[in-house]
Amino acid sequence: MLRHLISHPAKFLFCCLIILSADLQAEYGDVILNKTADAMREAEVDDVVFPHWFHRIRFRCNVCHESLFKIEAGANEISMSTITEEKRQCGACHDGLVAWEPLECERCHSLEEGWSPGVIQHSVREDEKRNILLGKTGSIAKPYSKIMEIGSGWHPLALSKSGLPLDKYGLVDWAAAVRKKIVQPLWSLDPEVDISEHELRDTDILFISKGESMPDVIFPHEIHSYWLECKICHDTQGGPMFIDELGANNITMIGIGQGKWCARCHDKIGFPISDCVRCHNHPKGKPIDKNILVRPLKAPLPQTPATPIKQPAAQEPVDSDFF
Repeated sequence: MLRHLISHPAKFLFCCLIILSADLQAEYGDVILNKTADAMREAEVDDVVFPHWFHRIRFRCNVCHESLFKIEAGANEISMSTITEEKRQCGACHDGLVAWEPLECERCHSLEEGWSPGVIQHSVREDEKRNILLGKTGSIAKPYSKIMEIGSGWHPLALSKSGLPLDKYGLVDWAAAVRKKIVQPLWSLDPEVDISEHELRDTDILFISKGESMPDVIFPHEIHSYWLECKICHDTQGGPMFIDELGANNITMIGIGQGKWCARCHDKIGFPISDCVRCHNHPKGKPIDKNILVRPLKAPLPQTPATPIKQPAAQEPVDSDFF
């Protein structure tokens, strides 16, 4: 369905017009842009919800980040002058050639005022203390799960009809969508760029978790390098997310919970960090592929005389299901 729509831009645009004409419907990872709310009120327009999902089915993250937008919420000074006059940021595409020109304000300015800025699943309307994506399970006072609220919320019409694979929370499983070739987003806006020249990095890294009961993590470089150039994580504007050296990053779940490292994307655009086993996917002690790098431990593992914990042994390459 989605590929059919993408191959017929008029039909796909029609679906999106339905979305824009209806009450606000947003998806996990969409971003509320209202840092210049006062100027918007003066111009008599509403706030903006940027539909990440709609752009992600067409373009890899690399197209916009970080040549057009820094990969940090609130770090981009977006204005109509940069878009319409300088042809930067949104204006790099929305020029009437690649995509429609920004002539009809309501196509972007569609959100009533009062919501906090940032990704939509973290946004609240303070005067009513409610979440914009409150789902159908539980209640505002006692929700069953924050992520279940998001997944069971109203998906935009074009997305709900797309047939994209969903994870256990009801959120789009973008890795599965790529593996199954349901989406084949562009790597560059330049039609002369040969995608075959982009080399996917297939080096996986084993992170040994410090807790005995928690499985280890095998980080798949391949799916990340599919969406982004290496420099986005290792030479990020404002400081690297990850130092490009094995063992140089003292990654902790506390830090991730504070928005560092993996959470620069996950819990915002990438799948939520509450989906523990999506990352903690390798049973302790299970042999690993000999090509997998092992991250040195920053602190010794807890051990008991009855169950000593050993570094995993290497084995011959095995099939991977991470990409």
